[in-house]
Amino acid sequence: MPGTGSGDERDGVDERLAAIRAALRRHGIGLELEGDVAVLSIDDIRLERPWQLTERRGPRDDSPQGGRLLLADRMSPARATVARTRGDWYADPSGRIYVRAPGVLVDVRDRTTQTPGPVRRSATAGHLVVQNPMSPRRAQVVCLLLDQPGLVSASVRTLAERSGVSVGIAQQVLSDLEARRFLRHGREGLNRVDELLDQWAGTFGNGLGPRLELGRFSGEPELGAWLTRGQSVYRSGEAASDELRGSDATLYVEHLDMHAVVASRWSPRGDRPNIVVRRKFWSEPPRAPDVYDALLPLRLADLLVTDDPRHRFAARPVREEILDRHAR
Repeated sequence: MPGTGSGDERDGVDERLAAIRAALRRHGIGLELEGDVAVLSIDDIRLERPWQLTERRGPRDDSPQGGRLLLADRMSPARATVARTRGDWYADPSGRIYVRAPGVLVDVRDRTTQTPGPVRRSATAGHLVVQNPMSPRRAQVVCLLLDQPGLVSASVRTLAERSGVSVGIAQQVLSDLEARRFLRHGREGLNRVDELLDQWAGTFGNGLGPRLELGRFSGEPELGAWLTRGQSVYRSGEAASDELRGSDATLYVEHLDMHAVVASRWSPRGDRPNIVVRRKFWSEPPRAPDVYDALLPLRLADLLVTDDPRHRFAARPVREEILDRHAR
């Protein structure tokens, strides 16, 4: 590990690293140091790089080698420019951060305070860009905002808890929605809900949907065994539609209970599995074990993802119901 030193020096290093970690956390970025390698966690992405703790009076950035993560007490604009040009990443306690990798660009500059808050994009103040605003964890947050308009004005912590994500990710989503003008001024509600809903549903099949999937089975979608074992089941897709009658079912549960699967006589083998089981990611007040309908955006996406004309027709009233909630 770079720079061990005496006990007092080690304490000072730990304090400096703690301040930088706190700054990264405000933007939903985790930092762990594993020997000479720094591990950054950004949503579902893990990035690794050699790291260097710079000197308090400023490092002598004279090494021609890039590809490091510089952890600095202060990253001046001049030093930051050199680091970016050389291919280094950096972070300091005031919140200046630069990370660039496939699918990720974090570029926060000239933040003179440590006050947390939304990161705004502008030509001069720097910006935080998430190149995949509908990555699975961010899509969870957008799903809750689309389903429950009141969460738009709730605290970030409440939104995070309800969505099953960290506070940092919830804040990133709000910042991104604001930057793309999907968020009304003062977080009074969502703008262009139809456009946001279509974007969210369009990415579900290749993003959040597969990430939540626990298994596919063939059988009759009887749910009594799940309730007997104390687990609620949330119906989606065809199973939750008033327009369709069939044996296909998409179900959301807390976890995959194989005892319930066996008792339900579901088979993981078969040419055409008709039951898809996904993980329930959202939280809600305690309820007695029963069969409930899943969140409206999930019901919409699970209908659209099949490309079945009957399902697309049945998706129309679900979409309208979501839009009506935001029009009230």
